[in-house]
Amino acid sequence: MTTIAKNPVVLYDIVNTKGNECWSPNVWRIRIALNYKQIPYRTKWVEYPDIGKVGKEIGARPTTPSPDGSGVMLWTCPMIIDPNHLDAEGKPTVVADSQVIIKYLDEVYPEIKAIPDGTAALHNVWLSFIGQNITGKLANLCVPLCPNILPPRSREYFVTTREKWWGPLDKMCPDRPMAWKEVHAGLNKVAGALDANRKRNEAHLHVIPGKLSYADFALVAPLLWAKSIISDKEFDALKGWNEGRWGKILDEFQNAGLLRVD
Repeated sequence: MTTIAKNPVVLYDIVNTKGNECWSPNVWRIRIALNYKQIPYRTKWVEYPDIGKVGKEIGARPTTPSPDGSGVMLWTCPMIIDPNHLDAEGKPTVVADSQVIIKYLDEVYPEIKAIPDGTAALHNVWLSFIGQNITGKLANLCVPLCPNILPPRSREYFVTTREKWWGPLDKMCPDRPMAWKEVHAGLNKVAGALDANRKRNEAHLHVIPGKLSYADFALVAPLLWAKSIISDKEFDALKGWNEGRWGKILDEFQNAGLLRVD
C-alpha cells in the first residue's frame, strides 16, 4: 500500500469565533498527529448543528452514543477524508473517531509512527489516565464556558443539547476554586507519572523518554482546549504549575510546528 500523500487529507473541525483556531481536544490530537507525521492536510470547519449532516454526507460512521441514554449514535469531530487511499468502492477513505483515525494514519502512513510499535497497551492505559486526571477535571471548568467562543447557531445547539444531557450549564461548576484544586491535583498525578522517567529523560516531559508520541499529544490536547476557553490569567497560572512543566511542553510543541493549523 502506498504511503505517499499526493493530495491533502481533509480534517473536519468545529468552528469557533476566533477564526482558524482549533479548540476541541479530540480534534487537536489528530491535528497534532498530522503535523507530526508530516501528512499534508486542509481543514473544513463545521458548525455544531451540521456535524451529523456532514458526517452522513461524507459517509462517516457515527461514533458516540447520545448521553441521554436513548441509544442514538451521534457523529462527532474529528472526521477525515483521505483521497490518497481508496475504500472497497473506489472512493476516498473516510474515518471518524480520534482513536480509529490515529490507528488508520499509522497504518497507511507508517514512516513516522505516532504510536510506536509495541506501545499500544501503554497508550490505551495512558489515554484513560489523561481522561481521568486532566480532561475530566478540566471539563467542569471549561464546558460551561464553551458557548462563549461559539458562533450563534453552534452556541444555541451546544447549550440546548448539553443542558438536555447534563442540566443547566451555569450550575455545572458551583465552586470554581475547588474545581481548580481538582485540576491541580490531577496534573500533580500526571507529573508524578512522568517523573518515573527521571533517570532516562532529564526534562521528563515525554511519556516515552526522548521521543514524542500520541501519548504526548493526548496530554497536550486538553491543555490547548483550556487555553481556548479559560482566561489568560488562569491559563498562565496552570502553565506555571509543577515547576512550569506544562508551559515547557506547550512551548516545545509550538516550536516544533506541531500546533500548526492548516
